[in-house]
Amino acid sequence: MSKNTTFSRRSVVKLGIQVPFTVAAVSVLAACDGGEEIALCADPNSLSFGENSIRQANKYTESSPEPENDCLNCAFFTPEPAGPDGEVPNCGHCSIFEGYASKNGYCDSWSTKDTGQG
Repeated sequence: MSKNTTFSRRSVVKLGIQVPFTVAAVSVLAACDGGEEIALCADPNSLSFGENSIRQANKYTESSPEPENDCLNCAFFTPEPAGPDGEVPNCGHCSIFEGYASKNGYCDSWSTKDTGQG
């Protein structure tokens, strides 16, 4: 007796969104040469369809290709408070994504932080 498996459109679309993010996360982690470890601030599999869509549309990545244009230097990013050692935690809050992002991350909505100096 054979068992037929059916997939709903919703499950196929959801899988279609999750797979690229998972592949990207694995690629970023595989690119590590054993030196600095990259920790994901927001697991793509735990985010909603909308949250994943916003990140994908903005081409968010956990590691900026240009270190001076990372989330820590972005106007939309609020870092978590520094610890007793003065070290800023890896994750902070992004107002574009309305969720967590890496301080080392980058997306197409990046905007320079106004330092108020001038």
